[in-house]
Parts: sequence; structure tokens; C-alpha cells
Amino acid sequence: MMSTDDVVDIAGATTHPRRRQVWLRVGIPIGGVALVIAAILAIALYSERANQSGVLLLSDDLLATLQGRISQQVTAYLDPATRAARLARDMTGRTTIASPRAALEAFAASALRQIPQIDAFYTGDAAGNFLMVQRGTAGGMDTKTVQNAPGPRLVEWTRRDADDRVVGHEMDPNDQFDPRTREWFQGALKSDDVYWTSVYVFFTHRTPGVTAAIRYHGTGGLDRVFGVDITLQALSDFLASLKIGRTGRAAIVDDSGHLIAAPDTTHMLRDAGGQLTTARVDQINDPVLMAAYDHFRVEGYGRRIIMVGNEPFVSIASHLPASGRDWSLLMIAPEQDFTGFVANNGRRTLLLSLVVVALAAMLAALLVHQGLRADRTARLLLERGRAIEQQNLAFANLARQPNLFDNTQQAPVQQMTQALADLAGAQRVSVWHLSGGGQHLSCEDLFDRSGGGHSGGLRLTRAELPQIFAALESGAVIDATDAASDRRAAELYRTILHGSRTRGVFVAPVRVDDRTIGAIMLEDASHVADAHEFMLLTADLIAMRMRGATDAPVTTRSDLAQVAPSATGERSLTAELVLQGLEGPLAADVFASAAVMAIRFSGAQALATRDAGSSVTLADRIAGMMQDVAAAHDILYLKLLGHEVIAAAGFTPDDASAIVRIADAAIAIREHCLELFEVCGHPPQFRIGIDCGVAIGSHVGRQPRIFNLWGEAVRTAIRMAEAGAGPGTIQVSESAYRRLREQFLFRLRGRFYVPQAGAEQTFVLGGRQ
Repeated sequence: MMSTDDVVDIAGATTHPRRRQVWLRVGIPIGGVALVIAAILAIALYSERANQSGVLLLSDDLLATLQGRISQQVTAYLDPATRAARLARDMTGRTTIASPRAALEAFAASALRQIPQIDAFYTGDAAGNFLMVQRGTAGGMDTKTVQNAPGPRLVEWTRRDADDRVVGHEMDPNDQFDPRTREWFQGALKSDDVYWTSVYVFFTHRTPGVTAAIRYHGTGGLDRVFGVDITLQALSDFLASLKIGRTGRAAIVDDSGHLIAAPDTTHMLRDAGGQLTTARVDQINDPVLMAAYDHFRVEGYGRRIIMVGNEPFVSIASHLPASGRDWSLLMIAPEQDFTGFVANNGRRTLLLSLVVVALAAMLAALLVHQGLRADRTARLLLERGRAIEQQNLAFANLARQPNLFDNTQQAPVQQMTQALADLAGAQRVSVWHLSGGGQHLSCEDLFDRSGGGHSGGLRLTRAELPQIFAALESGAVIDATDAASDRRAAELYRTILHGSRTRGVFVAPVRVDDRTIGAIMLEDASHVADAHEFMLLTADLIAMRMRGATDAPVTTRSDLAQVAPSATGERSLTAELVLQGLEGPLAADVFASAAVMAIRFSGAQALATRDAGSSVTLADRIAGMMQDVAAAHDILYLKLLGHEVIAAAGFTPDDASAIVRIADAAIAIREHCLELFEVCGHPPQFRIGIDCGVAIGSHVGRQPRIFNLWGEAVRTAIRMAEAGAGPGTIQVSESAYRRLREQFLFRLRGRFYVPQAGAEQTFVLGGRQ
């Protein structure tokens, strides 16, 4: 017997040496390239600074003064919006007036009148409610209110003139604005201070601007965000008034390269798919400004000399600390405006250095690739050698079995399944024998590696798994990594794999003389290739064992005759298909051991399917078939209730075989329903449930009186059918299982909640033993 102690975890045993080896293979080449890059950058930086020192000495004072002036102007322009947002938050948190909304609206109107750069003031909360006050036409103001919760959604506009008189009021049911989806709202929720959005074009006035937003923690955990929109036109006017040398200019850009302010605003807006956006530096046809921005992105903030064409320019990039976003100031001026005595070739040197870096990186990547490939090949050879060693050990253990080919002994096949599970890394391994004239698959042994136990006796029928039986008979191997979505393995997943949470399955047929006599099944196997040779040997050994086995006698039933449609006439309103011997003393009786079967159909179109040239529907055939089955198994009660059928037996205390007859009837109904649905070209759309317990029966109503059956057994059987394991299956309760387990084959389904009884085990009925 092969022990799991003999299996060595290669990955776990070699983790640390392999990690050190990877560091050596990868770290040394990358470190060398990093040193080359650092050396080149240091040399380029030193050369650039040495060449620029002369001109920077002459222009340093002027440019520093201008830089400080611009920073002060930006601070003075943006600071009111920051203060307005904080004031609104503090006012909301400390106000004691009856109408906070009126106070916010009044505060917003006052802020718009006092601060010209503010374009709108608004607030929104986590429930989607929204209030906005923005500048209107002719000095007026417009108020938008969105009431999202509680109650129905309302969007209202109120328009006022310059004298604060209401001149318009309208509702907009088509407005789907939600503040919670906006950048200013989401950004403020993640920030403890004022959050600044990126620059965008305001829809109403078609001018670029930004939003300053701040969060307020409301009572009850409802967060509120206040936002202030400010325009940026005044900043552009200020930059246009600056004098930088004779022809120099300045611009403000954000971290994505979009213009915030520029002396020339005619090209700042762009049409992007029908929506206005601020232009990027590379979209305004200004090669000098674009070159300054490119150097800023590569080299960061600072003063430098850049070359545009053959003319050098002085470029300064500095951070604007007053802005809420990563805004930067770019100042550019021709070097000849200050001095013409320094020529800078740093950019050319840097480009040449980048070529050296690229060549070094290519060589390092080639070295890393070759080293890792060699390590991978060596590791695969080592793992393959260990797998072969394990297979040899398993072969030796099997060879020592004296009763290897005795099909009455379970020890050899148990050793095979356990060895296969270890070699293939499978969660479960089972061996199946095709019996019953090719109609059944019987499990000889099933090994569960997680529990270390062996089991067997499960039987699967061709009616349950037609795809699996067809694949095995053709000699095809089924390898499905996701059994639930694989066409060939979906039936197997629904039948037995779902309960064990198995995802992947590998099924190999066991064949003798081009004839399939069994199968080997591996569930969730991670190393099938490593166990390939041992699996072939196992299949040959199992074939030899099975060749001498004889199939157990199979009881066959004659096919039911086609059911002809009932004669046209008056239809009974009792919906009773079979009702025999239930008159007289059974009125209002309690049956302590009633056996109840519930059949639930789905798909009205399938049941209404008719044969070509015939008026007989599938529902007619099923009803007639059930009448015949009920008569054959002495089922006294069979009633049709819409898409449900209730059958019951055991109305006398001495009827001990009632539950057995109900189970046999359920198997017969399942087989014939599967056949009828297949003939009509529809998938099986029915589930069957069985319970045994207390039921109550009584005749009710006027003549003709109707015998009605109800009680706990009926309800539980219906629940078993409603929550069946899958289409075409028979699910039984724990009470029914205890009475049937000696004569029928079952598999565990799971726990099922029964009112007043708690959680009970449920089982799927496979067939007769």
C-alpha cells in the first residue's frame, strides 16, 4: 500500500533555494542596468547644471519674482472657494435654525454675489439628494433641487432675477443627475480636507473651471458633501498681463498636461466627441510650451535650458502650493532675451545615453531569460524524476498483492484508487463497473483523499447520465476542468459531483477487446500527466478483474403501451386520476405511516407538445402513463393539481409495503418521463419528492364528494420535489430513506430544513439494489 508519507512536496521543499536562485538570475542583471542608468543620469545632470549656471545667474531674480507673484495670485484666486466650502460645512454642523436648506441656499446666494470667481455652490448627500445654486442670466440665480430619498424622486428648478424675485419654476422628471457618481462627491468622501477636482468645462457657461469639495459627517451616518465651482478665466487674464523678458510667457498646467490658464485662451477648449474639454499642451500648436512641458515631465520641477529648433529657451517649472490639485507653473522665454552666451547640448547627450541604457537593458533581459529557462527545465526534470519514482513504488506495491485479479477482494482495487489519488493529486478517485446490460454504472470503490476513507455501492443509470454512457461506450476520455459548464460532464456534475463541491473531472474508460466494461474517475486532479502510465496499468488490471465478473440479474419491465387520449365527454372537476377504495370509513382519518410522492412539472410549452398529426399532448401521455403505473403498483390515490401530481399509499395500518411501492412507482415514472420528454425533443422538466409520515384524509364538499389528502407528509413530499437535486431526480426525506435503504441505492444530497422538525438529511434515490 502506497503511503502519503512517501510523497514529497517539491514546491515546498525547494521554495527558499529556488527564491535565492531567482534573485541571483534576475537581481544581478537588473542591478547592473540600474547602476548604468544612475551613472548616466548623474553625468547628464551635472553637465546640464554646469552649462545653465551662467544664464540662470542673470535671470534668477526676475524669474523668482514673477514666480512668487503668480503663486500669490493663484492663492488669492482659489482661497475663497476653499473657505466657502469649509464655512458651509461648519454652518451645517452648528446651525440651530429650523430650515437648514433655506440657510444653505441663502449662504450660497451671498457667496455668489460676493466672490465673482465662484460660478456655483451645491451640496449632495449619500442618499442622492442634491441642492445647487448657480449664476443665472442677467445677474440672476438658478436653484436646482433633487429629492431622491425618502419618497419618489423629484427634480425642481427655481429661477430668480437680479432682485431675487422668482421668475420661473419647473419640474424636470427626465433629469437623472446623481451627485454620488460625480468626481467631486466621491473624492471628498475619501479626503479629510478640501478635495479639488481636475479641470473640466462647465456645461452652462462653456468655460473651464474646477470644483472644491469637502465632506461633512451628518447624524445617523449620512455623509454630506459641499462643492464650490470656480472659473479660471481671471487667471488667464492675469498671465496675459505679465512681462517676461521681451517675448516670454507663462502657463499653468495640471498633472495630466491639460491647460489651466494661458495668455491666449482662443485655443484652450477642444471638442472631444461633442463635449468640450480643456486642451492639452500638445494640442495648441505651441512647440516651445510643449517642449518645456516635455522636459518638466522627464526632469521634474526646476530651471533649465531647452532647445526648440536651433533656438535655446529658458524654462522654469514650479509647483503651485495653493492649488487643490497638482498644478504646475511653466515659464518660458528665449535665452537671447537675457543673454546669448550659453549653448546647451544636454538634451542630445541624454538621448545618446538612453541608447546605451536601452542596449544594456536588452542584454540584461536576454541574460535573465536564458537563466530562468534553464532553471525551469531543471526543475521539470527533477519533478518528473520524482513522479516516476513514485509510480515505480506503486507498481511494486501492486505486484506484491497475491489476490490482485480476484474480483471478490476489495483490497487491491482500494490500493489502486489510493495510489492514483496520490500520484495525480486528485481529491477523489473511483472505479466503476458497467453492468445491467450496459444500463448501470456500479461503484466498486471510491477513495476520498481528504478523509482517507473508502466507500462503494453507488449505482448510476443510463437514464440519469446518457452523455456519460455514450462517451464511455465510444472509448472517449472526458477531461473537464469545469464539469458544470462542460456538455459531456454536466449530467455527472449535477448527479454526484455537485454534492462534493468538485469542479474538474477526468473520466477514462476501461476497455477489453474494443468494448467498454468500466471506468476510472478522477475528481479535481492537479497532476493527471504524472499518473498517466500508472493509470494505463490500473485500467488493464481492472479490466482483468472485471472480465471474470458477471452482471447481477437485472429486472426488466415491459414498456408501457402508448396512452390514447381519453374519450371526449364530461370532465371530472375532482382532477383525480386514480381513486379506489377510499369511500366510507376513511373520512377525516389520520394515517400514521402514509407514503406520499409529489411530482412537480415545469415548462407549460413542453407539456402542451403534440405529436405530428395527433391531438395527444405530452401531458396526456404522462397522465395515462401515471394511471398505468399507479394500477401496477397498487397506488390508491393519484391526484393532479395544476403542474403537480400527488400520489399516496398506506391507508391501512397493516400496509407495510406502501413506501416500497411508492419508491418503485417513482422509479418507473422517472424512467418513462425521461423517455417521453426525449421523444418530444425537450429536456426533462420534472422533479420527484417522497416522504413517509403522518397524513390526514377526508371527503369534502357536496356530491360528488372529493377525497382530499393533506398533512405533514404531503407538505414534505412537495418540498422535496420543489427543492430537488436536479431535473429528473427523486429526492427523499430522511424518514423515507430509513424505510428504503435496505432495498434501494441512495446518495446523500445534503441537509434540508423541515418546519417544526429542524434540519434533516435528504437523499437522492438511484434505483433498486
